[in-house]
Amino acid sequence: MWVDVAQIVSALAVTLTLLALIVSIRQNTRSQKALAVDSLAAAITSINVPAMESHVLGSALSKATADWGSASREERIIAHYFLFSFFKLLENAWYLQKAGILDQAQWIGWETLLRKYYYAEGVRRVWWPGRKDAYSPEFQKFLSGTKPPDELGSLNELFDHVERNV
Repeated sequence: MWVDVAQIVSALAVTLTLLALIVSIRQNTRSQKALAVDSLAAAITSINVPAMESHVLGSALSKATADWGSASREERIIAHYFLFSFFKLLENAWYLQKAGILDQAQWIGWETLLRKYYYAEGVRRVWWPGRKDAYSPEFQKFLSGTKPPDELGSLNELFDHVERNV
């Protein structure tokens, strides 16, 4: 009888240990997801801080994305490095979303912005064909299967917008 009681107690202890482990893993998973989201936010901030410090990046990006040829050589260089970093960041975000780390609701905003840049004339006609091989074949395939978003205007529309009181 004592052996049976000991086995029951032992089984309960194992069960409680497994439950504690499951709770711990769930908490760790939530924490890791939060860190991934924070990491994406920090990365996009580090890409955008130079644009806030100097209008040159915004102007270069605005011109190059609309029409690669309308930007000067220097503006195309600046736009290239932003676009390269931006698309790498969004490739990482896409993989995080595929892995279930980045929630679908969070991914929607990233994906809309990604499609906006991807379908910009200067990117689609010149920059992407020259740089797409720097990205994974899976990410390239994903992008090729998307459609242009309706939700966002161009950078020129945003930068040049002046609200007038009539």
